[in-house]
Amino acid sequence: MDSPPLPSVKLRRLQVRNLRNIERANVELSTSINVFCGANGQGKTSVLEAIYLIATSRSFRTHKLAEVIRHGATVASAHAWIDDAIGTREQTVGIAPASRQVRVDGTKPPSMAQYALRTPVVVFHPGELVLTMGSASGRRTLLDRVALFFDSKSYAEQAAYTLAMKARNKLLQLGEPNAQGLDAYELLMAQHGAALTRHRQDALDHLARAAQEAFEQVAPRSTRFATRYLPGGSFDEQEHAKQLHQRRTQDARSHSATFGPHRDDMLIEINGSPARTTASQGQHRMLTLSLKIAEMVCIGRASGIPPLLLLDDVSSELDADRTDAFFRLLGNRRDQVFLTTTRPEMVGVFEKAMGQAKVFSVRAGCTSEEPSR
Repeated sequence: MDSPPLPSVKLRRLQVRNLRNIERANVELSTSINVFCGANGQGKTSVLEAIYLIATSRSFRTHKLAEVIRHGATVASAHAWIDDAIGTREQTVGIAPASRQVRVDGTKPPSMAQYALRTPVVVFHPGELVLTMGSASGRRTLLDRVALFFDSKSYAEQAAYTLAMKARNKLLQLGEPNAQGLDAYELLMAQHGAALTRHRQDALDHLARAAQEAFEQVAPRSTRFATRYLPGGSFDEQEHAKQLHQRRTQDARSHSATFGPHRDDMLIEINGSPARTTASQGQHRMLTLSLKIAEMVCIGRASGIPPLLLLDDVSSELDADRTDAFFRLLGNRRDQVFLTTTRPEMVGVFEKAMGQAKVFSVRAGCTSEEPSR
């Protein structure tokens, strides 16, 4: 007997106003494959950014949301109609220079974590090649994305830890290593930091297994992959608090805490050596691709919902063999996919692997549906 289908989330319609170079867009979407074609700089990636903004209330291109506002405009917005197992809901995100407004069916969500959990999404874009070769912040973000879906409390732990750390830093800058309040902030950092460390270790355990499976499908058989968590703090609250107390003078000089999960990293190895310093460009692409596939798999398993997939010009970053392998993997899934490409001839490649696509042309910030082929 066939197993019942998993619940799904499908983005049915998207409205965008004054986001990047898009002044106004109103797009009716396919619930399967959507391809946005156009030259560079026309607004293709901005469409994906709008979808990511709707799903997460954040941008995958910048931490400063004010940057998404179109030049000359005062606010930007993205508005979507989303189908799920319950029915259709409306989600809206408005961005002003100093504020963000998020609404579901006209109502403010109870928390940003709960908001992000409702519409699982995974994005792959060229900038993510730094995931395996760049700073640790991108790898921490990946762990936090996965951790959120396995246990949403991780979001609150990270927020509380960050607030306590900032408050401690301010007190240390006063030049008093025994200033009143330091003990309290350090206890908060220890409590929330140890919890966050445990959440990230759990996320890494899930991610490593899925990444290994993905890597075996896109990499040569002779190439070995491994990854492990490098905590910057401790799983133990007492040890964490002890380290913070002992490092007060050092941390005052460095203007930051030298111990804690804000210094976490994820070691990625290829053939037994650190990938960050020894992998070739092609190997970095395979590693990043494997980690993104793993993120997709983990979020789907944790939420029970196949995530929306945003693929920004993936074919330009992979060779022909890796492109074919990647899209063969996607062809076995039932996600709603949004792709951008500068090469219209790639539409046939996408369709061969995943099925018929709805194709849009993007030019000077304007999006129009192309006739069915």
